[in-house]
Amino acid sequence: MLRMGEFLAVSAFMTEDADAVRAAAGRFFAAHFCPAATPAASPVTDDDVLLFPPANRWTVVMWPPYFADLAAVEPISRDLEVVASTVRIHDGDYWSHALVRDGVTVDRFASMPDYFTDDAREIARLADKYAGRASVVAEAVGCPVETIAPYFAGGGRAFAEDEFELDDPWVFVDFWGRIGVRYPEDVSAFAGRLRLTPGWLDKLPSGDAEL
Repeated sequence: MLRMGEFLAVSAFMTEDADAVRAAAGRFFAAHFCPAATPAASPVTDDDVLLFPPANRWTVVMWPPYFADLAAVEPISRDLEVVASTVRIHDGDYWSHALVRDGVTVDRFASMPDYFTDDAREIARLADKYAGRASVVAEAVGCPVETIAPYFAGGGRAFAEDEFELDDPWVFVDFWGRIGVRYPEDVSAFAGRLRLTPGWLDKLPSGDAEL
């Protein structure tokens, strides 16, 4: 597996209509005065959005580094009327997850909710907000709750056959596998891409940037 770096934003939409995902993403960018174009054959840049071939009901989208994924995933999910699972890795230290249904975020998880604060009261608030509710995720994606709950705990491996331990942010790959999402082993094997116009970081909404 190729790791694209310590900062990662990647999302999976519960649809095998990759063209619809691409079109909805294009509408999102256009709505924020950041039109995206399909680049001619050229190396991937930090302005590219990569779309991968759909599999197991899901289409995976890899965003540029430092991309505010949830701010895009909510309107795209609403546009398509689908469930979406979106993940971020921050500086190689922790991972966070949001489950979105028809444009509404219904669950949040972060493996290190205290990452940015030492304040006990704030830590308690964030730990509650980002605790992850396995039953909500399981119901939305249609899998047993027992396959989700261990990933929102800590220590060791969620399952003995998993590739990653729970304190490794890349454990989200195992988590995704349980709900049917395949993280692309070869990130150069994308099926399509959109290139954002220069300055996109200042034009797009940042969303909830707590974690």
